[in-house]
Amino acid sequence: MSSIDGQALFNSGPHRFIIRSVGTLYFPPLSLDFLQTSTELIGPIELAIHQTGRLVSSTESGLWSLVDAIKSAGESQLNGTLIDNAGTSWSDMTFLRFRPDDRVDRGRVISLAYQADYIRLA
Repeated sequence: MSSIDGQALFNSGPHRFIIRSVGTLYFPPLSLDFLQTSTELIGPIELAIHQTGRLVSSTESGLWSLVDAIKSAGESQLNGTLIDNAGTSWSDMTFLRFRPDDRVDRGRVISLAYQADYIRLA
């Protein structure tokens, strides 16, 4: 089970985590600037984790209850340890944004695809 700061917001359906670019932020030489001939290192890139998945419920109202709980967590700038569904953890992560898909799918269950982003602020 995955969670952010102990809250299991996305466990109603399948989801996965993707680590964004890591390393150092740099500024390459500009081709039109003859004074800047070398790459300048700016500093470390903030750790960012992207999550995709699907919220699943047996009822329409249950699905929107899940969305409301996620919205509330996002608006409160939830910060804590992020644990993915494989047990990997990242400390001091901030729940940055939640983007639901543009439609609700209805079948045996009611579901909504989404994307969520977390970042470790420098």
